Amino acid sequence: MRSIDEQMQEILRRKAAYRAAKALRRKLIAAAAACGACAAALTAVVTLLPRLDVASEQAPIRQYGSLVLKLPAAGYVLVALLSFALGVGVTLLCRYARQYRERER
Repeated sequence: MRSIDEQMQEILRRKAAYRAAKALRRKLIAAAAACGACAAALTAVVTLLPRLDVASEQAPIRQYGSLVLKLPAAGYVLVALLSFALGVGVTLLCRYARQYRERER
């Protein structure tokens, strides 16, 4: 039979393990949602990219702080940034999935 102190320590240990597992599941779901949102945004930008080029050629020239935004290359810069964000999201998703698998063992 365990003493009261040992029982309380076991309860606290199980409580901490449950909270850590729950937090890891939340991170995994958030990373998956972020990857999905980034992939959807990337698909939308790539689909609309030809229209962005036409719109930027017809628009009057404005003074921007960056030379890139004056040119039709702004769409390509946006695609590159979204691709990078998607790569980061997938990397985090894989990391959290691996931690989740190890925790389940």
